[in-house]
Amino acid sequence: MTGAHFGEPGVGTGGAAGDAGTDFFSNLGLGLTDHKAAEQVNAGGARLKTLAQNGSFAVNEAGFQAYLNACNFFLDGYNRMSRDVGFLAQAAGMGSSDYARNVADFNVKVADGDASSILPNLDLMRQGILQAREALTIARKNYRETEHAHSVSFADLSKETNGQ
Repeated sequence: MTGAHFGEPGVGTGGAAGDAGTDFFSNLGLGLTDHKAAEQVNAGGARLKTLAQNGSFAVNEAGFQAYLNACNFFLDGYNRMSRDVGFLAQAAGMGSSDYARNVADFNVKVADGDASSILPNLDLMRQGILQAREALTIARKNYRETEHAHSVSFADLSKETNGQ
């Protein structure tokens, strides 16, 4: 995505800093059923926030809006998804046979039976998205400060050149 800058060119942070945004967003589609991917989304949000706080992540307004739209798309659907999957976390009355009880129990486990279930993964992803949104706000501020510093430097250079 254009308009986003992660770190100085050629400087890595345990992997190329420029890959942080790509890594973060690439795991969104996987995380509901893959605990590792949900953890990566969560860790990716934290990484983006740390990069932004350290001044290694800057994003212009267009990049900010694009990333923010992606975050908001997930968060807008979070409550609906959570509510819908929450219904699955309650054992459905499917009959009294062993098979019916096994199916109902399986649905509960898939929805909220352990750390690999949908609801815990959804929550992990939500936490990562919220951190990413915070990172974006900081990164936009970083970009604006950098642009301002460059404008001032250019103006000073222009004054020096014109004054000679």
